[in-house]
Amino acid sequence: MRVLVVGAGIAGLSSATALTNCSIDCDLVERDREWTTVGAGVTLSPNGMRALRTLGLADAVEAAGQPIELVRTLTERGELRSEFPGEVWEGVGRTVAIHRAALQEVLRTGARDVSVRLGTTVTRLAPSDDAVEASFSDGTSGRYDLVVGADGIRSTVREICFHDTPPQYVGQMYWRTSVRADVVGTATMMFDERRFVALIPLGSGQTYVAAQLFGTAPFELAPADVVPVAREHFADFGSPMAEALAHFDGGTVHFGPAEEIERDQWRVGRVLLVGDAAHACSPTLAQGASMAFEDAVVLAELLDGLAVGAGSLPRALDAFVARREPRARWVRERTRLHMEVLNDGSAELAALLRETYDHLALPI
Repeated sequence: MRVLVVGAGIAGLSSATALTNCSIDCDLVERDREWTTVGAGVTLSPNGMRALRTLGLADAVEAAGQPIELVRTLTERGELRSEFPGEVWEGVGRTVAIHRAALQEVLRTGARDVSVRLGTTVTRLAPSDDAVEASFSDGTSGRYDLVVGADGIRSTVREICFHDTPPQYVGQMYWRTSVRADVVGTATMMFDERRFVALIPLGSGQTYVAAQLFGTAPFELAPADVVPVAREHFADFGSPMAEALAHFDGGTVHFGPAEEIERDQWRVGRVLLVGDAAHACSPTLAQGASMAFEDAVVLAELLDGLAVGAGSLPRALDAFVARREPRARWVRERTRLHMEVLNDGSAELAALLRETYDHLALPI
């Protein structure tokens, strides 16, 4: 079997690693010319760490990241609302925060045996009953048994092969950055009506900061305005957000809307969508990376040892969608519920999280 993975982000690198671990021949292409990351920090829930353990990468992620031992919720003035332990799910794993650059380095190491071409993406895909003919932006072409679209929320593979689903704004504008300061000693959330902040230690003297503003319509900012507007909207927040804002650097703060992809068609013939290309949603639940890792594990499990012929591959791809789509849909719907709770400043967050985590702990 020969597989093409399009996109070398979290979903693409983990999918390529999982397939290569099963001795499946895998090519990986990435449109960016250099290794880059968007955002700053990633929180990996125990279900994501479980998938990483299957990939053989959990120990490296834990070593490069910071376990979350305690979670605090505060008012916007910094007054304590609640405290609860960081998630440790028996038989599953614990919650770990990690800088995106460090996570990418771990995933690149995991995919070290994969053929990777940077600055290259697909320009044409022609699926048939027994193969997919792919044309690339560098003028080359190839024939594959399977093409995996792991190229993110604005997927080229989805645009070429599917009735495309444009990303939908979900009512949240985000500022995300990593500040070089130990602003908090443990994961901390601050919120009032229409605003929410998460501050998470990443280790090595860094803190991940995600500031969220609820609004009915998205808006754009000039690069020079990104930090001043953040300080304007969160100026009345107390410690520790006040300290974090003082460390904001315009060159490292990522600003934009939270968006989602809602679709149940993930497969056309021998072309399959995974990760954000199939099921992107708001980062409120911090499940994006974990869901991508789960996709990789399940896909490799279903393809491991398959004969290419006799219709076995299409059946395996149907089985993948049947297993993963309901779980992704549940995460999207649960994310929307969490957004409502955060939006009205409800004190029911801890109970809602507990119910959510109990479900995510179930086998994938």
